[in-house]
Amino acid sequence: MKKKLAYILVIISVTVLALYLFRYKQALIYEKKIPISATEIVQINLREIEHHLLIDVIKNPLKYISFKSKKKGSISFNKTIEIPKNLFFFTNNSNYKNAWFSSLLKLKDSHKLKRYLLQEGFKNSTSNKLETFCKGRIIIAFSSSNAIIALKKQENTSIISEIKTVFNQTTFYKKESELLKSISNSKSDITYTNLKDDFLEANFKNGLFEIKGSLNSNLFIADKYVEDTNNSIGFISTKINKNNTVFKSLSSLKNKKKFKNFTKLSLDSIVNKWNGSLVANLRAIDTKIDTIVTYKYDDDFNKIEKKSIQKFNTPNISISLGSNKNLYEYFYNSKAIQIIENDTLLTSIPIYKMYAKQVENTLNIYSQKNENTSEFKKEEYKFNMFIAVSRYLKQPLEFSSEKSINKYLQLIKNVSAKQTLNNKVVIQVRLKEEKRNCLGQFLKP
Repeated sequence: MKKKLAYILVIISVTVLALYLFRYKQALIYEKKIPISATEIVQINLREIEHHLLIDVIKNPLKYISFKSKKKGSISFNKTIEIPKNLFFFTNNSNYKNAWFSSLLKLKDSHKLKRYLLQEGFKNSTSNKLETFCKGRIIIAFSSSNAIIALKKQENTSIISEIKTVFNQTTFYKKESELLKSISNSKSDITYTNLKDDFLEANFKNGLFEIKGSLNSNLFIADKYVEDTNNSIGFISTKINKNNTVFKSLSSLKNKKKFKNFTKLSLDSIVNKWNGSLVANLRAIDTKIDTIVTYKYDDDFNKIEKKSIQKFNTPNISISLGSNKNLYEYFYNSKAIQIIENDTLLTSIPIYKMYAKQVENTLNIYSQKNENTSEFKKEEYKFNMFIAVSRYLKQPLEFSSEKSINKYLQLIKNVSAKQTLNNKVVIQVRLKEEKRNCLGQFLKP
């Protein structure tokens, strides 16, 4: 009897191991996936990500047990398509410039998938014999037994002709090609590469989501910096290249109007007088107490004084904008900076009391009257940012955030991002729970 049990255990173990190796240790497929005209590629290793979630399910089964009954007629997405081992997204600056396009996805049941997309709020349309489902910047298009996912760079841009080009593509990169070498040799969950030799790897680790690699972007320029992670809740230090296309895209007409409505200032005028240097340091959040006095009258018209105490949180913050005197003068002439009771104050954002002064080639804005502005050190980073999210949430500012977002913020300990002078990039999101995979935590908190 004992021998039979031992044999059964061995057979089960070998079977499970064989299935595991078959599913998770097979080579990824690269042939006929990426058009030869693509210049930027992202690979998502779906098998590796699935493996992370499998381990998380085994270690934390109760997190995945749901007692909610399924809605009648609801459709499961993974039953409508064949989930590939790895999924690619690609783009370029010519025929694919308006979006990121996925590699082809083989359909199991196109009718069910279309019903699923309608359930999820996608809008169906047909143009030039191409059926698409759109939601915001996401488009899912169908052709025969295949589908692709497109992520538009601008929401109002039409990409129908580009989608057709993807479906009709006949020439593809081979695994041995120079562009795919770095991706095919990587074991990371997500990888990015382009023809400029940029390479980034992203991984979902225990208690940490991390992006590492090199990025030869000129968006950020070497600048003096502030680093005070022990005492600050958060800081950012950089010098932005105002001629970079990414920065220019942020200065859209829509954003300019929003900025004008909020501050009564011209975003173009500020950008023209700003040299791109930015340092912001949130040292703490202070609680201030105000006594509010109100009056009312009794039946005999006697004046009765009523006092109430109001607590509110204010930031202990300093912001430095690199400039010449023109930026300060623009703020002053626009009455965004005013002298009130011998104090020079920034009045364009009246939420908090903020002081302002010009120091050499820097406009300093700060919340504490006796501010020390001599925080600059040697040049070391093009970009440097840190936010102690858990510290901030203990005493946040009075800004409302959606419950769904706040639920995920509660998981995070801190966030940091750096780009060195030689273009090495490290971005880290550290979670409070260090022993559980971060992806599992975000999917099943």
